[in-house]
Amino acid sequence: MASGYRELLSKLEEMAAYDGFLATLVDIRDSMVFYDRDLMLAGYTGAIEGLIISALAAACLEGDGAAEEAFTVVRKVVDEFPHRLTGDPSAPVDVQAVVDAFLRVGGWMLRERVSAYILAFSRYIHGDYDLEAFVDGLVAAAHALAERDPGGALDRVGEVGALMLRGQMLRARWLDVATGRLQLWLAGLRHMVGQLASTYPGFPWGPIDEERRRRPSSVVVDMEAFRKRRLMARDAWQLPAQGPTADPVDALIERVFSGPAALDRETQAALERSAEQVVPLLSAMVSARHLLEGPGAEPAAVVAAIRALALLRRHEVATRLVELATDPAAPREVAQEAREALERLGGLAVDGVSEYLRQNTAPQGGAALAGLLVRMPRSEKTFRALIELFQRLRWEDDGKLAVAVALAEYGDGRAMAVLQQALRDPQLPAGRVRREIEGAVRRLSRQKRSPRRPRVANKG
Repeated sequence: MASGYRELLSKLEEMAAYDGFLATLVDIRDSMVFYDRDLMLAGYTGAIEGLIISALAAACLEGDGAAEEAFTVVRKVVDEFPHRLTGDPSAPVDVQAVVDAFLRVGGWMLRERVSAYILAFSRYIHGDYDLEAFVDGLVAAAHALAERDPGGALDRVGEVGALMLRGQMLRARWLDVATGRLQLWLAGLRHMVGQLASTYPGFPWGPIDEERRRRPSSVVVDMEAFRKRRLMARDAWQLPAQGPTADPVDALIERVFSGPAALDRETQAALERSAEQVVPLLSAMVSARHLLEGPGAEPAAVVAAIRALALLRRHEVATRLVELATDPAAPREVAQEAREALERLGGLAVDGVSEYLRQNTAPQGGAALAGLLVRMPRSEKTFRALIELFQRLRWEDDGKLAVAVALAEYGDGRAMAVLQQALRDPQLPAGRVRREIEGAVRRLSRQKRSPRRPRVANKG
C-alpha cells in the first residue's frame, strides 16, 4: 500500500527506472499462466498509468504547490523513458527487444495521455472551465482542430477532462468518431474518471476548495492492483463496454442509431431540446471520413446521423452533404440519404452548395449538383449557385450541359448572357452539345418576348 502523493511519485520513479522496469515485468510474468510479451507490457503500462493518475489526483487535493510538483515529476519521468530504459549497452538482446517494444507503443501512449491528464487536472484546480459548457461542443471543437492545430485540440481536451472531473460524461460514440491522438486523449480521460470513481468515494468532485477541505490528507492506494493489471495492449486504452446508460441524452443519441422508425415526433422533439449536446456529435459523425471506408467503417451510423440532422433542419454539415451526394465513391445508401437531406433542407442547403464550389475548383458530379439546385426553392442564391457551377465546369466534365439546361428551365433572363458567351467558347464541342445550348438560348429568348413576366429569382 502507498499513501501520499510523494510516496506515489517515488514509486513511479522506481518503476520507471531500468531495474524497476525489469522487476515489474518479472512480477507480471510470474503471475501469468501463459507467457505473452504484449500482455506483460500492457500490464506494466497499466501499472505506470494507474500510478500517474493516483499521484496527480492526490497532489491536486493536497494543494497547488503539490500539484505543480507532481505535474513536473510525471512529465519528466514519462519524457525520460527512452534514456531511463536504454542506458545499459550490455543489456541482453531479449531485454533490448522488450524495451524497444514498450517505447514504440506503451511509452508513446503514456507521453500523449499524460499531456491530457496534466491539462485536465490543471484546469480543474485553477477553476479554468465553464460548468455551463457541454463536453460535446468542446470535443467537436477539438475534432475540428485535431489535424491542423493539435495544441488547440489538446487545450479543448483539457477542459473536457476538467468537466469530467466535475461529473460531465464523455459519450462512448466520440471514440468512434475520433482518430489518432484525439482518440487516445479521449479514451485516456474515460479511463481516468473510471479509476478515480473506483478510488475516491463520492467521485465526481466538487469545486477544488471544497474537495481539499473534506478529503483526508493522504489516500491509500493498492499497489498490488497496479502490478496485477494484465490487459491486452489495445484494450488497455479503452473503457470496458458499459451497460444501459443512465444519461437521458446518451440514450436519446443511441435511439437515433436504432433505425428510422425510432425518429418519431417525440424523439424529434427531444432531439430539438437537446440540440446543443446532440448536434456536435452527429455533425462530427457525418464529417468523419474513416466511418465510410476501412475496417472501422460504419455507413449505417452515418446515414442515421444525416437523417437526424435533416429532421432537425440543421445545415452545419450541408457542404459535407453536397460532397457525399455527388461523390461516386460514397456508399450508395449514404449518397442517397445525403441527397434527400439536402432536398429537405431546401434553401438552407444552397449555402452549402456555394461553399462546396468555393472549396473545389473542379467539382465532380455536375449533373447531380444541377439536379439538387433546380429542386431547391427559387432564390437569388440558388440562381448564383447555378451560374457559378456552370462557369466552374469544363465541357468534358460530367454535368455541364445539364447545368445549361437547368439554367434555361430556371427562367431567369440573366442566364442569356452566360449561355451566349458559352456559344462563343472555342472549346464548345460541336454536334449535340452545341445544339442543346442553342436550344436553351432560344427558350430563354421566347420567355423574354412572352407577355407573361419571366420567373425571376426571389431575393434570399
